[in-house]
Amino acid sequence: MDSDNPVLTNAFQSLPAEYQHIIRLAQETNKITISPLQHLVGGWSGAVVYLVSVAWNEINRLEHCILKLDRKGKNARSDEVTRHNTVLEKAPPEFARAHIAELVFDRVEHDGAIAIFYRIAGESLLKYHPLSNYERQTQLKSIFAETNRILLSEWNQGLTFEQAVHPQTTLEKWLGFRLDEGGSIERFIQERANVNAAGFLLNGHVFPNPLLFARKAELWGRVRSMDIATGFIHGDLNTNNILVKFADDKETLAGYYLIDFALFKENMPLLYDQRYLEMSYLMLAMAQVSFAKCVDFLSLLAVADVPDPHKVAIEVSGVSAVIGSARGAFGDWVQANHPSLHDDLWGQYWLAGVAAGLAYCHKAGQPEELRLAGLIYAAANLKRYATVFKLPLPTNVELLYDADQAAESSTTKKPKHNLPIQPTPFIGRAVQLATLKEMILKPDVRLITLMGPGGTGKTRLSLQVAQESLEHFPNGVFFVPLADDTDANQLISRIAQQLEVKEGGRPLLENLKDYLRDKHLLLVLDNFEQLISAAHVVADLLAATPHLKLIISSRIALKLRGEHEYPVPPMDLPNVEDNVSVEDLMGHESVVLFVERARSVLPSFALTKDNASFVAEICRRLDGLPLALELAAARIKLLPPQAILSRLDDQFKLLTGGARDLPTRHQTLRNTLAWSYSLLNEDEKKLYARLSVFVGGFTLTAAEAVCNSDDKLDILDGVTSLVNNSLLWQEAMPNDEPRFFMLETIRAYAVERLTESGEYDALHAGHAQYFGNIILNEAGPQLYSANAPHWLGWLEREHDNIRATLAWSQSNPAMVEFAAGLDMSLVWFWYRRGYFSEGRMWSGRLLNSSEVKTSQAPRALALMANALMAIWQGEQDLALALLKESQDIWNDLKIEQHKALITLGTGIALINKGHDREAQPMLQESQKLFKEQNHSFFYVLSIVHLGNIELGLGNTEQARILHEEAQIEARALNDNWLLSFALNNLGEVARVRGIYGLARKYYEESDSLLTDTGDDGDKARFVHNLGYIAQYEEEFDLAENQFRKSLKMFRRLGNRRGMTECMAGLAGLKARQGQTEWGAVLLTAAESLLKTTGGAWWPADRLEVERNQEMIRTALGDEKWMAAQKKGTAMTLEQALAFASES
Repeated sequence: MDSDNPVLTNAFQSLPAEYQHIIRLAQETNKITISPLQHLVGGWSGAVVYLVSVAWNEINRLEHCILKLDRKGKNARSDEVTRHNTVLEKAPPEFARAHIAELVFDRVEHDGAIAIFYRIAGESLLKYHPLSNYERQTQLKSIFAETNRILLSEWNQGLTFEQAVHPQTTLEKWLGFRLDEGGSIERFIQERANVNAAGFLLNGHVFPNPLLFARKAELWGRVRSMDIATGFIHGDLNTNNILVKFADDKETLAGYYLIDFALFKENMPLLYDQRYLEMSYLMLAMAQVSFAKCVDFLSLLAVADVPDPHKVAIEVSGVSAVIGSARGAFGDWVQANHPSLHDDLWGQYWLAGVAAGLAYCHKAGQPEELRLAGLIYAAANLKRYATVFKLPLPTNVELLYDADQAAESSTTKKPKHNLPIQPTPFIGRAVQLATLKEMILKPDVRLITLMGPGGTGKTRLSLQVAQESLEHFPNGVFFVPLADDTDANQLISRIAQQLEVKEGGRPLLENLKDYLRDKHLLLVLDNFEQLISAAHVVADLLAATPHLKLIISSRIALKLRGEHEYPVPPMDLPNVEDNVSVEDLMGHESVVLFVERARSVLPSFALTKDNASFVAEICRRLDGLPLALELAAARIKLLPPQAILSRLDDQFKLLTGGARDLPTRHQTLRNTLAWSYSLLNEDEKKLYARLSVFVGGFTLTAAEAVCNSDDKLDILDGVTSLVNNSLLWQEAMPNDEPRFFMLETIRAYAVERLTESGEYDALHAGHAQYFGNIILNEAGPQLYSANAPHWLGWLEREHDNIRATLAWSQSNPAMVEFAAGLDMSLVWFWYRRGYFSEGRMWSGRLLNSSEVKTSQAPRALALMANALMAIWQGEQDLALALLKESQDIWNDLKIEQHKALITLGTGIALINKGHDREAQPMLQESQKLFKEQNHSFFYVLSIVHLGNIELGLGNTEQARILHEEAQIEARALNDNWLLSFALNNLGEVARVRGIYGLARKYYEESDSLLTDTGDDGDKARFVHNLGYIAQYEEEFDLAENQFRKSLKMFRRLGNRRGMTECMAGLAGLKARQGQTEWGAVLLTAAESLLKTTGGAWWPADRLEVERNQEMIRTALGDEKWMAAQKKGTAMTLEQALAFASES
């Protein structure tokens, strides 16, 4: 390698030249090699963020870092290490540890470009992404709320107030040199209006001139001075400078870090960071809407703290909701901490918005519209301030922007183009649109291929990118439709036809090259896949025309040098959770598309709480595929959403009747997929059909085993081709081979082809055998070992394939023993991942099948599986009956191997019933049997439950000794779940003894061992236990939150016992806080419901319930206590749950 110009990896070679140079400089300066692992963000701001691998050349060391590449202006200070260390030194230590990413090297800087490397000590960076990567509304709301809390309550917990400060002085402190005469802001305004005008006209409304007010104190008249909150500010808190990660539920914020303190200052007015971040988010999010709508929305910010949702355009409703939640978080902070300074702090908030908007207007390198949006944002915030503090609006005004005039002006100035007018509005795709617009304007990007299966919206996205890029191509933007061409020789003619280039006595290609040679022009070639053999023509054109750029939509990549492949994903899908609000659903672009297209055929259609869940499920079932969503929405004229959903099992019959002005291939979903299928060769068609046997994805290993039993197909080549044809999606898995997926709509067509081939039964039998053998021989046994996390992860990834395996094996009479073995092998997976109801459903189906009713051994296994699930869902009497029936069968068959597990299950069910003395010999017997079998996992589990029996009998010291023994054994086995279980029960002993600090320690250590493992059932138990600790530590709000959170978790699991325990805890807590009668009713209802399952209180909770009953009865007296008992005893589970929610 040439040390003067070291070669960069391919992923970096698409970066601007200055960024490539700065990466080389960083490698040379620090003697490292940098390899990109993941491109995290790159957008309109010019910043690029990568997750990279850094290898030290002279020592054997490798580390993952966040690399931020950015451009800084002349006023940015350069000593990153000193500044970063200053932040660490000045900040509260706990804030620094929790929220400031570590700087790995000093930043590398050259000609305005910088490279900064960060790490997060003790954490993997794989799940961290910049804020700009997040689109889901609920996640964005969490991030903005957390930002407000961290900045004000953690970083600036020691904030001070500067008294009697004039608002103009505050703005001057934030903006400094940006206010200079002749500066960037002044020059920008001067090009549009008189910079010295006191106000501006925006769409006929008067707004104060923020630059003038920031410069001149006398314009403010007799405005009162304010008390200003001061402290630390980041100074550049944009959407790329916050790194966050979410937990597996995609909703819980699990990590939050700040980076790039280039503009950090102390002793500054606060709130600038919150408003600068809001402005940054607005600029990113509003790339999807027209500038006129952007102005309309910004103008609304002058009218109310949170814009009226009825006045907000649907395209920006999600943005408005996120901003509203951020402002709500600030308002809550003011009310909770400084209510007497409410007006001053809100005034400071609006002034910070003025400063943030002017700071964006100052950015000379940004697009004109973004700078103008920044100016309007500043003016809107200043108008809001003026309204609240009763400043008169200026009378000397100049026109700054008028939507009608802007539209008329743009019509006369637009470059030449032939882009077809779209009959419907463009919806969603904000990130993809912004990324593609940035890419096509990079000097070194000349060819972008938008790839995806038919119906993903490639054409519409390419047209939108082209439409919004018109001003950057002075010689025009031209659309070349190719869907009707199958002859590659026609490509040149089609392009020439759109450009009106004639042949003229010489080869048309030469005339075309001459015409394009000096043109700054964009060509959009649509549906290139069937002309793929003409890719060399594209290469010739690019080589001969230095300023030509192309956007190509195709299901197949062209495989040319310099080609940038851009897979177009389906639209963003809503969560699978119940009770999602209409507002949250409208934050998902697939739902917005469905609703908008439905309104086009039925104007009265609206998303409501009654139809929201059906619409969400339609979007999920159709994979967010725009064509499928539009075809489904077209049916809304005759069918309500629930009826559409019920007919989706026959998608191809339902999804027909597209608009007549669409191409024939897009008028039905079947036509679209048939078009793609026709482009495959015979081996590819065969593999495509066979791969439909997989549900939820597959690996190459699985494809080889299941789809190539005759060894006639090249699976690697075939899968590669199907990926290239956009019929498969590839996803890299951490430390594992890649996974491949079919969208369900594409898979449905493949299933039809497999059925036609006559291979359907053979492929499904092979699929079931492949996954079943792994479950029976590898995954199942290893679930009770230190290798459990690996196999739990495998089972989770293959969950849909496992469901298909169970369904196939249970429907095949010859596979009844195989099916029963699978059922029993998966019991622990179902428990660990909280799939109680699903586990019972599979074993219940098996028990009800005619084959199992007459097959003793399979029936006994299914009875065991169902019984264990019944225990975990709180149905103890049923579980005992099932276990007895199973053991009776094994006795008849003279098979002893299952006796230990049945005995253990019986003992656990008896503990749950409160029959501790009856359970004790059962657990002693299971301990002895498991020791003889050398089954360490269940041997230790028996010890833990013997400890629970001692606790129930009141022998706390003996219980502690047994649990200590269990935790020592569990540590030796290196089994985190078993250790967590032992520690949790040590916590129970400590809680019964009243040693709450020790109990918390055990509970929290127990919880930490199962972080990110998906153990939902146990997590719910930990949350419940910590509720009691919070109660005894008099943190009543936290206690209530814990009980309600665990109640919600147990409801999702269908665990009736867990629900009653949470209701009992909640009842006792609220009774202690004065709601005695309410607590009495709920506690009685909980106990009554527990008894109906045949259960009794778990030993530790038993003591809590007895204490609470005595306290409540004493407080109420016998008469009221009996009345409460009568009311509670009469409640059903659903009535009790509804009552619990009314507190």
